[in-house]
Amino acid sequence: MRLSSSLSKTALSLSLGVGLAFGAFNCTAVQAADNGPDLNELARYASIDRALLDSAITQATYQQKIIDTMNRPYEGKPWHQYRKLFITDKRINGGIDFYLKHEAELQRAQTELGVAPEIICAIIGVETFYGANMGTWKVLDALYTLGFHYPKRSAYFSKEFANYVKLATREGWVLTDTLGSYAGAMGMGQFMPSSYLNFAIDFDGDQHVNLFNNTLDAIGSVANYFKGHGWIYGAGVVYPAHLKGIKGKPVSKATIDQLMKKEWNLKPADLTRAGITTKVALSADQNVRLFSFELENGSFEYMVGLNNFNTITRYNKSPLYARAVFELSEAIAAGYQEAKLLQGQYVGKGGRNP
Repeated sequence: MRLSSSLSKTALSLSLGVGLAFGAFNCTAVQAADNGPDLNELARYASIDRALLDSAITQATYQQKIIDTMNRPYEGKPWHQYRKLFITDKRINGGIDFYLKHEAELQRAQTELGVAPEIICAIIGVETFYGANMGTWKVLDALYTLGFHYPKRSAYFSKEFANYVKLATREGWVLTDTLGSYAGAMGMGQFMPSSYLNFAIDFDGDQHVNLFNNTLDAIGSVANYFKGHGWIYGAGVVYPAHLKGIKGKPVSKATIDQLMKKEWNLKPADLTRAGITTKVALSADQNVRLFSFELENGSFEYMVGLNNFNTITRYNKSPLYARAVFELSEAIAAGYQEAKLLQGQYVGKGGRNP
């Protein structure tokens, strides 16, 4: 049974008061109040003092709107609707401007970390519109709500709650001051606390890591995240799948469904045997995945995702998200090239599909 926010906080405050009065804290009381994971285990996981978690919980507030939002995510929309949210002239032009303004830092990220500038721009563009919209929820409240009051994702978000407490302690942040998304993501690139701890880097050399208002750190950190999750510079990302079939026999829906169930355990030969091809010959030893995207007329478009598409899904597991990021990156790259041509310069391909 979940207690209401006010009752939960009251019960928790009382249990804290009793525990402190007797020189010890009652773990069972906190768990009963929050109906969540074991705080001792979370403290061990994050390598922090249990008392820091106790204090953080007493400062957090349950937010029902966060639960409501989690239950109707953008990724629940069909592709033709989802695409319109992110592939817009305003976002493309904003990405081109961002690329031109920060091209030296983006090129450095490409050289040092092997990640295409347009992909970095697209991630920041999709996540926060190039730093303009970094979220208005208290990160503490978001992670507390999802970690202790959202059972189907509690295992993940409770760890991120502990990671946030660890991060805030390391950085000297006031727990209740940091703002982010309804899921607890922070900064220009919307890093979850674990990603902030593991992949955020000081890219401008000022001895601080700041993903909120230091664009250089945000650029370097997004690139470092992609490098850490297997991005291959210059490799393809996703290609349209051509369902040619075998000897004039079309590819059946049952075959398509079976191939899609293999997820990333699919090889190019599996597609070829089914009569599915791409415009570029795929190396036989790589893992690929077949995706379907619903179009406005109710039909479906099929795409073959490669390693780099998989890397984008490590940022957000939705294939809709990954395709939106890729398409935005392609548009940004094309606009950047056009701008450089107008300046009398030419820049070669980065992470775009060959």
